[in-house]
Amino acid sequence: MNNSNALAGIQSKYQNCNLLIPSATSVQINPFYKCTVMEVVADTSEGSGDIFKVGNTKVGEDPNGKAIYADVFSPAKPLLMKLATAAGIQFHPEYTTVVRENQNTYVGKAYGAVRLPDGTFKTHMETKRICLDDEEAKYRLEFMDKSIMGIHDWRAAKAAAEMFKGEWKEDPEKLNQWNKPDKYYVIADCDREKYIERSMLVNMTLLRKTASEKAQTGAILRVIRALLGIKGTYQLQELKKPFAVPTVTFFPDYSDATVRQAMLQQGMNSMGNMFGAASEPPAINSMGIFEDAVHEAFDPEENLNNPAFTSERSTEDDDIPEEYRQAAPQDTLERREPPAQQTDPPREGSSGYFCDECGLEINERVYGYSLNKFGRPLCMKCQKGAGK
Repeated sequence: MNNSNALAGIQSKYQNCNLLIPSATSVQINPFYKCTVMEVVADTSEGSGDIFKVGNTKVGEDPNGKAIYADVFSPAKPLLMKLATAAGIQFHPEYTTVVRENQNTYVGKAYGAVRLPDGTFKTHMETKRICLDDEEAKYRLEFMDKSIMGIHDWRAAKAAAEMFKGEWKEDPEKLNQWNKPDKYYVIADCDREKYIERSMLVNMTLLRKTASEKAQTGAILRVIRALLGIKGTYQLQELKKPFAVPTVTFFPDYSDATVRQAMLQQGMNSMGNMFGAASEPPAINSMGIFEDAVHEAFDPEENLNNPAFTSERSTEDDDIPEEYRQAAPQDTLERREPPAQQTDPPREGSSGYFCDECGLEINERVYGYSLNKFGRPLCMKCQKGAGK
């Protein structure tokens, strides 16, 4: 079911807030699992942090035969983390860490897993190594090339022009975002070494402070790119399209009779695992009544007849309920001789009825009920044993 209406309502209510909820479309793929497609939109505005420029590529030629270049970008950490959240990627806490090999080397490790649309899991592990010595050499070569060939990034070029001698140049074959020739700044020979040393000092100082975090973050972002199949670079038009991420969640359809029966069976199995196996419950008809015989203790008719639920204060014949008179033969209402084990004469006020099992004296109602139910006189305690 599409929840675009619900999302629109949320957006209208919190229009003054920065919403981090991606839109989603859900489809029940089977009675037990639901496939949800999450849409994540990248913020392609300048300075948003979701993407960063990595260069440019030739996309064609104009009518005059000049090459047309377009900037290419790569998803940055904020966008990749939003995609990981939408996809439900989980990282193992024990294997997602960073290790310091020596004084100048850090190794970040990340182990992640994501559930695929078919319900299976896909796992991936990546590492990211940062060696400060190698990074220093890389920075030296990078800034040496920029000082000779020119600084094309507008902000960096403007900052360098304020501190170091040089000249502005234009590349007529390369057009910027305003469709004008690209301008770049070339450092003069006298200030070239100063520019290189200062640029290296700034970047290496920052890297030494964040080398450990960068190693771990680099490993995590590599896992996200691998699990989701994200490209290394995109053109701006591609990044303006939403990223659709399908996920699978356990979402039983309780309107399905098969699902209800399976969930009931699973619940019974869980109870059996905790407290031992239990007998299968009796079936219930459409009126909500047990179809099998109800236990005597819960049978309304038996409750009326069983002397356990009646008073024993009277033993006169006129106090005997009519149902006992109808249920028991007339001769059963006559007094019997005590059983063989009873040798003493009945005491004054005695009912004259005794249990065949234990010899306990019973009243007339218990005697009539037991004789009709079990074929012999039993006390209430022995009746329970005879009924099993």
